[in-house]
Amino acid sequence: MIPKINGLGRSFAGVAAYCLHDAPEPDDRRPRTSERVGWADTRNLATFRPERAARLMAATARAAPDLKRLAGGSPGGRKLAKPVLHYSLSWARDETPDKGEMNRAVDESLEALGLEGHEALIVAHEDTRHPHVHVIANRVDPETGRAAKLSGSKLRLSRWAEGYERDQGRIRCERRVENNERRRAGQQVVRPAGERPRHWARVRREGMQPGRARRARKPRREDRVDMEAWRHGEADAWETVSDGREYSLRHLETRARKEWAELQRRQEEMRQRLDRESRTVLGRLRIWRLDRSLRELAGA
Repeated sequence: MIPKINGLGRSFAGVAAYCLHDAPEPDDRRPRTSERVGWADTRNLATFRPERAARLMAATARAAPDLKRLAGGSPGGRKLAKPVLHYSLSWARDETPDKGEMNRAVDESLEALGLEGHEALIVAHEDTRHPHVHVIANRVDPETGRAAKLSGSKLRLSRWAEGYERDQGRIRCERRVENNERRRAGQQVVRPAGERPRHWARVRREGMQPGRARRARKPRREDRVDMEAWRHGEADAWETVSDGREYSLRHLETRARKEWAELQRRQEEMRQRLDRESRTVLGRLRIWRLDRSLRELAGA
């Protein structure tokens, strides 16, 4: 089991579009096909449709001040700039976990990160030789509006992955076990020399002193010029689409608000109906039969 945190982000729609479609080709940055997607699932969302999940998560993130107020807290504080957490779970090539096993691992990993009550979109990919799933989680708690603390997330996932492999009866990453043992003993774990940042190759080759080693991380002047040109070009591209994106976000927020209102209305109708049914013997019998059918369907 290899958990990998891909990073934090601002756009649920962007990472969801990447996960729910095939990898972009050099001449097509917005692929339309989804052949690599095996299946998708959601957590703590009012929809099972993956294409709607990103919109609902974005709406929750924007509503964080209101959620804090409703929970009895202060709506103040600094706005969360990056509410998106994207990570993946990968199995070995000779493993063949089914959807149930993958979902179980996702739930355990979310719990290890303290995100078991948060909204999430899970997407399984089948474009590599090793089975893997992508998890897009909302850092904003849908109940309290507060952002989850993710300090030490890599270590938490590392410890969880070690426990997962132990439960499977086979340790596939011995080095992870050794590193976690050293951490538990209070020792510092340093990456081996062969895995140090790229600039260290130049340090060893040229025999630099520590001060020169730090300066070696800075790109050369011609590299900086190329980098700045690329950044300016990217900024121009973002500026071109920003107006249209803001317009779309406003409309998506309106649609999400209507969907939540409709869901709340239907839930209230169902609650009132169940309340009426539970007052009679025949009604309680129907409720029991419905509950039994749902349990059998869930176990199928």
